[in-house]
Amino acid sequence: MLNNAIFNSVDICVGEYFKPRAALFKKLLGDRVVDSLLHMPLYTIEKVYSYPLSQNDIGKIVSTRVFVECVDYSNYSSRRPIKIWAKSGEAVVKIDLFNYKSVYAKKVFPIGKEIYISGKLTKSVDGFLQFVNPSKSLVKGKAGFSNVYPLSNGISSEGVYSVIKNALIILNNNNINEWIPDNVLRENNWKSFYESLFLIHNPNKIVENKLNFPEYQRICFDELLAEQLAMRLATPKTKNGNVIKNEKNLIKKLKSFLPFNLTKAQIFVINEIFKDMESGTSMTRLIQGDVGSGKTIVAVISALYAIESGYQCALLAPTEILARQHLEKIGSYFCKLGIKTEILTSNETGKRRKDIIYNMGSGESKILIGTHAILQDEVKFNNLGLVIIDEQHRFGVNQRLRLIEKGNTPHILSMTATPIPRTMILSQYGDIDVSFIKEKPIGRKEIITKALRIARVNDIIDSIKRIISLGQKVYWICPLIEESEKVDYTCVINRLNYMKNSFGTDAEMLHGKMKSEEKRSIFEKFSSGDFHILISTTVIEVGVDIPDATVIIIENAEKFGLAQLHQLRGRVGRSSLQSYCVLLYDDKKLSKIASERINIMKKTNDGFIIAEKDLILRGGGEIFGTKQSGQKQYKTFDFEDSDSQKYIYPILKQAAKLATAIINDSDSIDKYETLLKIFNKHNSQNIKNSF
Repeated sequence: MLNNAIFNSVDICVGEYFKPRAALFKKLLGDRVVDSLLHMPLYTIEKVYSYPLSQNDIGKIVSTRVFVECVDYSNYSSRRPIKIWAKSGEAVVKIDLFNYKSVYAKKVFPIGKEIYISGKLTKSVDGFLQFVNPSKSLVKGKAGFSNVYPLSNGISSEGVYSVIKNALIILNNNNINEWIPDNVLRENNWKSFYESLFLIHNPNKIVENKLNFPEYQRICFDELLAEQLAMRLATPKTKNGNVIKNEKNLIKKLKSFLPFNLTKAQIFVINEIFKDMESGTSMTRLIQGDVGSGKTIVAVISALYAIESGYQCALLAPTEILARQHLEKIGSYFCKLGIKTEILTSNETGKRRKDIIYNMGSGESKILIGTHAILQDEVKFNNLGLVIIDEQHRFGVNQRLRLIEKGNTPHILSMTATPIPRTMILSQYGDIDVSFIKEKPIGRKEIITKALRIARVNDIIDSIKRIISLGQKVYWICPLIEESEKVDYTCVINRLNYMKNSFGTDAEMLHGKMKSEEKRSIFEKFSSGDFHILISTTVIEVGVDIPDATVIIIENAEKFGLAQLHQLRGRVGRSSLQSYCVLLYDDKKLSKIASERINIMKKTNDGFIIAEKDLILRGGGEIFGTKQSGQKQYKTFDFEDSDSQKYIYPILKQAAKLATAIINDSDSIDKYETLLKIFNKHNSQNIKNSF
């Protein structure tokens, strides 16, 4: 039975002193008691105890006691502090409190009382010893160590610790069963979950590189183990999988009218998929294929293999543009084979939506292509045998699990055009099989990549005139939709207005704030040739396939990550026509790392090499563009921190090994239910269903 005390509201940990700020604490720390325990310190400081204060203490972080003499609210405002005058022995101490409410200041600094405070001692412009926003000292009369936590307006590290202290008491009283085997704890010199968190929040030493310390390693392992388990639950392998085996008649018919031949790499991967589907064990395979490598036709052939055996397929895409593009391409193949294909996005409504849902539920339609809309409860399948997830890193674990649960142990085929180093595959996808398509379709030419200073923009416009005179199309990518006071980069609206001076109605814009119907209309007009220059944000980054688009200009290229630059470049070079990528950069904003990215882009078109370089330049945390896709940031570490990576990967390998053993022993489910719930991977019912 799962003990729920640590999953209660964090409100119960907020003492009476801080009750007026309970909502702020919940916003900062999270909703649950356990969330506050996972609010990790930024760093640890050592406080020197000094009384009375003297000029020798200036510049040090000190703990001391002061006698509060008066509090001055006369000039207090949002920009001016509350001023407190106090004494430390004979020394006068000035204390400035910014962003403090007067009621709170009176409680913390009562006039006529002696209190202990901690903070950095400085010298004011008028020569007094000074503290700015000191905290009420947690160490009285001696030296000590203290954590500095991530904070929000109006909350101090002292307040955060007071909540965490109460949460630790609740955790200790819960008697949570240990989930890590004793031998793993001993081998790594790790303590229990409670003891590790206690040491983290009550340090007795300076903590710099966190993963150099066993207590942080232990919690890091918990987090990675929870993630590894969740990945395996979301892509479960079971020996009760559907056996799919037939004469491949539909595939033979498809090949008879395909306008191209499959590459050796595509054939090899297809045969791997056939072997999986015939094995009786449910397939969980990830296809890694560089941009333009031909993953879609592999997915089509896999779907036909399942359909010929009487199963249905679902294809989940991250955007409506990509879903409709799949419908256009895949639907054209299936139409010739007499197979009914449906699409479901937020724009399918009313009777049309009801008909689609009915056709899938009755089995009349064999394949459903869609966005998050197909995850809704009312969407049911008659006999779902194959789930295809395109750009799977755009979807969370629970989203993938919801789609998989619509079938009876369906085979799962995931695809990504973002090449991933093997170390990151382990973290991001769990224990699944991986196939690579590194060979480009026959007849494709290497994209020529050039880098130019932004000052040469008019030279590029002259080149564009020549390109569109040949009937070819051009993408122009800008980092912003509209002007921003905070960031000085080119925006889509301004670039469109500038381009219309030269090209008139032959230039249009596309961005994420447009309504779905407007975006679809613009994209269809661009595809059909109603205009030839599309000024866009990165909304076209994934999956967009227009063969006669041969030039992409990426403005302010210094702003984009390496993986994203490569993805954007992949929007061209999708035919036998020679294609070009122009990286426009502002040399005044060009950092050393941005310069390295641009040089790498000029040297290679190989996404796998680029992914490895990206890992070196920025660390694994942004391999998938985490800031763009909103992926979870880890609580205990950051893949971008190169100093921590030597610790992360050994811990990750241990977590993956244990996760595999747990999945293979379904009797151990209850032991890990608490762990999974702590890290918000699944609720307990989903866990039991998955096992």
